Amino acid sequence: MALIIEQNHTRTSKRKLSTHQCVEKDREERVGSKRRKVDVSERDKSTDDDAELEDVPRHATWETEDPNQMHFLLPLKTKFGIVHQSAVLRDQAFEEDSDKELEEAQETAPSLQLPTTLQVAEPSSVLTVAQLFARRHSKLEEKKKMIADLSTQIINNPEENIGLLKKLRSLCGEKDADIAATVRKYAMISLTAVVKDITPTYRIQDWKEIDKGVKLSKDVLRLRQFEQLLLSNYRLFLELLDKTVQAGLKEKDQVSSKRSKISALTLLEGGEEILQSSLQGLAEVALTCLCDLAVSLSHFNFCNNILAILVPRMNSKALNGKVSQLCCGAIERLFEGDMVGEVSLEAVQLITKMVKGKNYKAKPEVLRTFLHLRLQHVGEQVGAQGSYEMAENKAKRKEFKMKILKMSKGQRKRLKEEKKLDQELRETEAVERTEKKSKFQTETIKLVFLTYFRILKHATNSPLLPSVLEGLAKFAHLINIDFFQDLMSVLHSLAEAGTLSNRECMLCVLTAFEILSGQGAALNIDSRQFYTQLYEATLQLDALSQKEDIILAMDCLDRMMRKRREVSMLRIFGFVKRLATVSLQLLPGASLAILTTIRKFMNTYSQCQQLLDTECIAGELFRPDVFDPEMSHANSTVVWELTLQQRHYEPTVRAFATHVLLGVPSQGKGSVNAELARKTCSELFSISEVGNLPNLAQPHPHPSQKKKGLYYYSDRGIKSQLIQQAASSERDSSIDFVFRKH
Repeated sequence: MALIIEQNHTRTSKRKLSTHQCVEKDREERVGSKRRKVDVSERDKSTDDDAELEDVPRHATWETEDPNQMHFLLPLKTKFGIVHQSAVLRDQAFEEDSDKELEEAQETAPSLQLPTTLQVAEPSSVLTVAQLFARRHSKLEEKKKMIADLSTQIINNPEENIGLLKKLRSLCGEKDADIAATVRKYAMISLTAVVKDITPTYRIQDWKEIDKGVKLSKDVLRLRQFEQLLLSNYRLFLELLDKTVQAGLKEKDQVSSKRSKISALTLLEGGEEILQSSLQGLAEVALTCLCDLAVSLSHFNFCNNILAILVPRMNSKALNGKVSQLCCGAIERLFEGDMVGEVSLEAVQLITKMVKGKNYKAKPEVLRTFLHLRLQHVGEQVGAQGSYEMAENKAKRKEFKMKILKMSKGQRKRLKEEKKLDQELRETEAVERTEKKSKFQTETIKLVFLTYFRILKHATNSPLLPSVLEGLAKFAHLINIDFFQDLMSVLHSLAEAGTLSNRECMLCVLTAFEILSGQGAALNIDSRQFYTQLYEATLQLDALSQKEDIILAMDCLDRMMRKRREVSMLRIFGFVKRLATVSLQLLPGASLAILTTIRKFMNTYSQCQQLLDTECIAGELFRPDVFDPEMSHANSTVVWELTLQQRHYEPTVRAFATHVLLGVPSQGKGSVNAELARKTCSELFSISEVGNLPNLAQPHPHPSQKKKGLYYYSDRGIKSQLIQQAASSERDSSIDFVFRKH
C-alpha cells in the first residue's frame, strides 16, 4: 500500500511541473513575438548598415584572436598565394601546471634542457626586390637632396649658417641600414669640400683668455663666434674620420678607451652592424678626405693631428696597398706645395721617428717621399738686418750709404716711407722672410741626411737602400764636404760587396758622380772603380729591364760626359761599343734611347767617328769580356751592330741607326727630324708600346739551302689547317701534318 501511495504522489508532482512549464512557455512565446516585431522593424532600418559591413574585409584568426594566446606555424605556398597557419596555445592554468612539471623535471634531471617559453614572431609585410630597391632609391635621393641643400646654404653665407655644419656632420653617422654606408660617404665628401671652401687662410687662435675684460664690437664678436664654431666642428669631423679609418682597417693598436666609441660608430638601427666590406669602403673614403685636408689646409689648425694619422699608415699593407699609396701621395703633394718648410719639417720628424721605430724595415716609398722636398734656402747665412739691406751685398751697401749722405732731408723722409710701405706690403702678402725658410729647411735636411747615413752604416740589407741612394744622388750638393771621403768609401764597398741589384749598383755610381761633380771635384778621389761598375752594369740591360733602369743608366753616362777632360778616349770607345751591343737586346723604345746616347757621344767626342771606319783599326784585339772599358781595346773594332739596326722592323730605329752610321749629319741625307732629335730618353719609350709593333712574318729558308732528300714542315700549311680547324665545328678533327719533299 505504501508503494502505491508513493507512485501516485510522484505522478501528481510531474503533472504539476508540466503545467508550470507550459505557463512559462506561453510567456516566452508572447515576449518572443514582441521581440520579433521589434527585430523586423530594426532589420528594415539596418539594411544599409549590413551592406556596409559585408564590404569590410574579414580578418584572419591570428588578427582577431589574442596574440598572446596564439603562435604561428610555417606558412604554406600554394597556387593561390601564401597561406599563413596558426595554432591556439593552451590555457593559462594548463600552462602553469606544465611549467611546474617542467621545473620539477629540470630539478630531478638537470642535464636535460627543455624550452620553457615559446617565442612569438610578429608577421611582417613581404616586399619584392624591386620594391626594396625603389624604397632605398627614394630614401637615398632624399638624403642627397638634404646634403646638397645644407652644403649650399653653408657656402652661400658661412657666418650665418655655420650652425648647419652640425646637421651635415650628423649625416656622417647615418643609422638607417639600407643607406647608411652610401649616405656617410656622400656626407664625408661634401663636408670636406665645404670645410675647404669656408676655412680662412690663417690659424684661429683661442680668444677666450686673450679677450678677458675687453669690450668688443658686434662685428668682432660675430667673427669670433664663427671661428670658434668652425674650429669645434672641424675638430669633431677629424675625430669622426679617424674613428672610421680605425674601424674599417681593424688596427691592432687601438686604445681600449676608444674601442667603445668605434663600436658605437658601426652600430645601426635595431642593433645591427655594418658589414666589414662596407666599413673598408668607408675607411678608404675617410682616408681620402684626410689626405685632401692635409694638402689643402696645411696652414690651418690641427694639421699636426692629421699628419699623426697619415704618417704611421704610410707603411700599411691594408686594402692591398691602397692605404700606403694614398698616404704617400698626400705627403708628396704636401712637400711640393710647402713654400716655407714648417709643415715639411713636422712631417719629416714623424717619418724619421716611424722608420727608426720599425728598425729601418719599411717600404721604399716611405723614404722616396723625401725626393719631393723643396730645399732651396739651406744653410744660407742671413744677417739680422732688414730685408732691404739683406738683398744688397757689401759693395752696393756702401754705395747706398754714400747716396743717402748726398740726399736732402725730404728725399730721406720719402725713402724711409717707401721702405715702410714695402715692408707692410710684404706682411699683407704673407711673404715669409728668408731667415725663417732657411731655418726650417736646414733642420729638415739634417734629419734627412741623419736617416740616410744611419741606413748606410747599420742597415745595408734594408729595403730602404735604393731610396737612400736616390736621395743622396739628388741632395749630394747639400752634403758637407767633410763627409765626402767617408761617403765615397761606403759607396765603393757597397758596390763591390755583390749583394746589390743592378739598379742599386747604378744608383751608387750616380751618387758618386753627383758628389764628384760639385764640391767633391776639389778632392783627390779616384773614380775609375765607379766607371768599371757602370761598364759591367750596362751589359745587364735586356728586353725585360724596366724603363727606370735604362733611364738611370743613361743619366749615369750623361754625368760622365760632363767631365770631358777627366775621361780618356779609350774609356769613351769602350762605352760606345758596349751601348751598340746592348741596343740589339732591347725593345724599340730602349734601343732609341741607346742610339740617342751614342749620338750624344758622337757630337761631344769627334774621335768617335773612328768606330764607323772599317779601315781605321788598331792592331790590338778587342776584348769584350774585360770589365774595364780602358783595357777592352774598343778602338780596335767597329760598331757593326748599327748595320743590323738598319734592318730593324721599327722605322724610327732604322732612321736613327742610319743617321749615326752616316756620321750624325744635321742636314741633308741621313738627318733626323728636328722634333725627334729634341726628345729625351724617357719620351722615346712611347714607341715601344705593344700596339705599335708590326705583324711579323715567319722567315722562309733560302732556296740555296734546300737539299734533296730532306723533309721540312710547311709553316704556311700548318697555319692554314689551324685556321680551318678553328672555323669548323668538328671538335675531334685532327691536324694533318703533311711532309713535302723538294
